[in-house]
Amino acid sequence: MKLKLLFVVFLLALLVVPWQSVAASDGSFDGQIIFGQSFTLESGKTLEGDLLVFGGMVEIQEKALVNGDVVLFGGLLTLDGTVNGNVSVTGGQVSLGPTAHITGDLITVGATLEKAETARVDGELYLSGTMPTGNLDELTPTPWPIPDVPSWSEPRLSPFEVGWGILGRVFNVFLQAIGLTALAMVLMLFLAPQTGRVAQAAVSQPWIAGLLGLLTVILSPFALLLLTITLILIPVAVLAAFLLALAGLFGWIALGYEIGERFTRAIRRTWHPSFSAGLGVFVLTLLSSALNSIPGLSCVGWVFPTLLGLLGLGAVIMTRFGTQTVTQAPPKVETPET
Repeated sequence: MKLKLLFVVFLLALLVVPWQSVAASDGSFDGQIIFGQSFTLESGKTLEGDLLVFGGMVEIQEKALVNGDVVLFGGLLTLDGTVNGNVSVTGGQVSLGPTAHITGDLITVGATLEKAETARVDGELYLSGTMPTGNLDELTPTPWPIPDVPSWSEPRLSPFEVGWGILGRVFNVFLQAIGLTALAMVLMLFLAPQTGRVAQAAVSQPWIAGLLGLLTVILSPFALLLLTITLILIPVAVLAAFLLALAGLFGWIALGYEIGERFTRAIRRTWHPSFSAGLGVFVLTLLSSALNSIPGLSCVGWVFPTLLGLLGLGAVIMTRFGTQTVTQAPPKVETPET
């Protein structure tokens, strides 16, 4: 049973992790990734490629060189060498020593920045929710760029390009729906009882589940921020964020399973839970994506999937990922007075 659970978690992780390119042109990642550990690039050494750090402590000593970008999510970056690229720090602390040299931009979000007087940044400095200390006289923060809003009266794309753009969006929606459908069908092979408990909780107590999901979404960023501030608990914050994403995805699949089950009962058929869940998730995902794509409804199309997402998330939390059954309290029956 443990191997099955690990297999399912691995599949969920593949879907939750954003499918964005962090690789070189040949498809392989050229650099180093650090998870919750300490990394030191000693003086005189060179790191070819990007340095990606999740909740760790990084030290780049004097006369050390990084030929790439440095991206830090939580943790501490002490830079005394040279970074031949950009430096981006989110939710951590960056210290630029006297011999630090960044040839690209310095981007900080919710971080603490300390800069020595002789530290050099050749590019732009973008600060967002950052507490700067030290000498920043030579560095003038640059406002975050605001993207241009395309004008409907002056389209910049030809009809051919617009047509391909629409086909691309449709293909992307179908690809996402098919991916979620395949994941739901595999999940039901191993966790059908747990998924059924989550769906039953969402149907029997929708208000409680929805409010619990909304409360979780509101309070979780503050809790994760508090964990990130404490460097020791940064791995715990990363794990908590990962579990929260898994809970939302699990709740969405459980709602799709309930839709599929209701459809099979309506046509008086008996299908395997995997087929019911696959059908329900496919229809639910397509409907949610269509509401966001229809002109005139895009401004309110997010309401439907958001409410369902909160409902599924709350149901997962109520049932402890489907390990407990939530029953609805029986209605009170008034007995006539004698």
